Amino acid sequence: MRTEMPLLPVDERVKSFKEIELGYSLEQAIKEAGRCLQCKNPVCIEGCPAKVDCKAFIEQVMLGEFDKALEIIEEKNPLASFTGRVCAEEAQCEGACVLAKKNQAIAIKALERFVSEHGKNMWKPGKGNGKKIAIVGSGPAGMAASIELRKKGFEAEVFEALPQLGGILSWGIPGYRLDPKSVGKVINDIKKKGVVFKEKQKIGRQKKLSELMKDFDAVLLAIGEGKAKDMDLPGIEKQGVLYWDKFLQGFGAGGKSFGSKKAVVIGGGNTALDSARVLKRLGCSVTVAYRRNMPFMPCNKSEFVHAMEEGIEFRMQLKPKAFLGKEGLEKVAFTKIEIEKERFVDTKEVEELEADVCVVAIGQEYDASAVNGTELEGKAIKINGVKTELWGVFAAGDLANEEKTVVHSVASAKKAADEIEAYLNEKK
Repeated sequence: MRTEMPLLPVDERVKSFKEIELGYSLEQAIKEAGRCLQCKNPVCIEGCPAKVDCKAFIEQVMLGEFDKALEIIEEKNPLASFTGRVCAEEAQCEGACVLAKKNQAIAIKALERFVSEHGKNMWKPGKGNGKKIAIVGSGPAGMAASIELRKKGFEAEVFEALPQLGGILSWGIPGYRLDPKSVGKVINDIKKKGVVFKEKQKIGRQKKLSELMKDFDAVLLAIGEGKAKDMDLPGIEKQGVLYWDKFLQGFGAGGKSFGSKKAVVIGGGNTALDSARVLKRLGCSVTVAYRRNMPFMPCNKSEFVHAMEEGIEFRMQLKPKAFLGKEGLEKVAFTKIEIEKERFVDTKEVEELEADVCVVAIGQEYDASAVNGTELEGKAIKINGVKTELWGVFAAGDLANEEKTVVHSVASAKKAADEIEAYLNEKK
């Protein structure tokens, strides 16, 4: 039987922003690792976007060799303390596990978290090669790339637009899923290995990308897609209507008062559920409205289950139409959607949900101002793999990936570090 991750009781969860997953004990981790079949052809590795050798690290957990287990993980993924908490494991390593057919997949994510907490970080900077790389963005891609580049002997300097480091890990993933202190710990470890971080340095404003291209041997854009997509509907400007990025930046870590009581969240992805669960912890009754039905929701299944447990209501097949109210927000109007011949079709029926706050979480995009100061100013940058159309400028993370997850960011960061090394070797 699978050893499930211990959780805070539901009634305690919604009263604070403490992490709800408590982590395995030593006994639980070794017991769960002992369930692994150690397959001859471990498909879990193929299921992992970073290609972590799950079989090998789990075997080391079973043997009690946690330092060795972490070393194996970090060969492919230097951010195990994050992926062990926020990975979409159901669609990746655990979804590929042969035991998943019996709904008993090895709890690879939970074991990875355990290893990150009990194994000793062993990576060291490589012999210096005199080359300097600028990294734009301190989120998961920026952090992972800085580690990989330091291993190769490069100097790395990270430029972060916001006052706090960590990118979306610091402000976009609420504290109940990822303790902000764990982000600070990883960044401090990276600093000790020689990486320089600079806050409040928005590339395209405080410093132009062209300046970085001149001052550094290569540039890596790891700016992520931390900007909410706009919604053009009547009443969008009303007080009480917020986009998910601004909302989570202001309230995602808890500790701030919030006056609203009845909330609606528009969207079906993880940012929508994050927003809904934060609102619940701020004392609101919360309804999530999604334009399709549940099988199409892009959020992690586990996040949906946790949200349901916490008392969040879900309303399906509602398409936002307008935000209503004399001054501030009072109601959100939706067009009802029907399914006809396997297609979602608008009807003429309108439903209104009462709300004094609504968080819009319909998608995300990157801030194109990062390329200001180059010939691409005002245009979208073209990316092929991790290479951009600008000579000596590379991309990683959400900017380069279709899948917007931490582990995909880590995988692209490692690839970008390899491409930067190859590029600079060619220039010799």
